[in-house]
Amino acid sequence: MVELKGYKLNTISFENKAENGAQLQLQNKIQYNVNYIDSENRCISVLNFRVIDSNLNPFEIKLEMVAEFLYEDGDDKRDIHADSFDQIFPFVRQIINSITAMSGIPALMIPIVKLDRESVAVNTPQSEESQLN
Repeated sequence: MVELKGYKLNTISFENKAENGAQLQLQNKIQYNVNYIDSENRCISVLNFRVIDSNLNPFEIKLEMVAEFLYEDGDDKRDIHADSFDQIFPFVRQIINSITAMSGIPALMIPIVKLDRESVAVNTPQSEESQLN
């Protein structure tokens, strides 16, 4: 079982210089990494999320979010990876919805994304430092 202990939005940027009435073809780009601290059954995840226009209109939302999770002995790291993503992604959706709603354009609700646990590659731990401080 994966338990979210906390998250922090490290950076967010929003650019909307597209002409009024421009038809945007938005696409999402996601990078999600999890660093495991096995001695504490704890992991730190870093989610980089980007929304861009595939027609190269000047519209972009970028954010980096860090989150800390606890997990249990014996939990499969692919499951931890996918479950941790599922727990923080709703916050990303809400942040993007809020920032667009406050910017004078229709609020953007990005689609729900689920990670395929079979596509997760697990490497060795990199750091035991908490990035939430």
